[in-house]
Amino acid sequence: MVDYIRDEEEQAELLKNWWQQNGTAAIITIVLAVAALIGWREWQDHSAGQSAEASAQYQEMLRELVAPEQDVTSITAKADALIEAYPKTAYADYARLAKASLAVQSGEFDPAAELLQSVASNGATDAIEYTAALRLARVYLHQQAWDKAQTQLDKRYPEAFNGMALELRGDLAKGQGDAEVAVQRYEEALAALQDGGEKDRVQMKLDDLKS
Repeated sequence: MVDYIRDEEEQAELLKNWWQQNGTAAIITIVLAVAALIGWREWQDHSAGQSAEASAQYQEMLRELVAPEQDVTSITAKADALIEAYPKTAYADYARLAKASLAVQSGEFDPAAELLQSVASNGATDAIEYTAALRLARVYLHQQAWDKAQTQLDKRYPEAFNGMALELRGDLAKGQGDAEVAVQRYEEALAALQDGGEKDRVQMKLDDLKS
């Protein structure tokens, strides 16, 4: 029992000495840890709030974009607001794609290409970059800028985008006067695409070449 009491007294004395030497640092560490936890939660709440706001703004822009009668001024303003408020997010990239679509509809292909190039080179996700690159290739094909289109189509695309890439490679070959290669690419595109509008479009292109 005496040894036990002595051990308790020694441990108490050691704890007292340790606290005198390290107590302040321990308190600071605890305070910083708690502050970091609170800060992380606040940051998460802030990020979630920003994401919700960006999503709402994007949905509003999208509704106007797909409306039968487009208000180009309003859509452009909403797209610019998204780009300014959330510049490095997917929502900003979608806004750039929307502006590029409007530019193409207006026959302004150079501004469209510039917007698409910015997303294709530095998009928020790989999927957005692939989408922008294929749309950019389509713009270059319309401009008969064959080399620029080829550069975009030489990229390696994942399965989800491969059918469209093959279709555009067929368009490129057709534009350059190589009907044989165009037929091959369209046939490959048909094999890669799911049933639907895209596949029907490629079939029409193929039938036109074979007629």
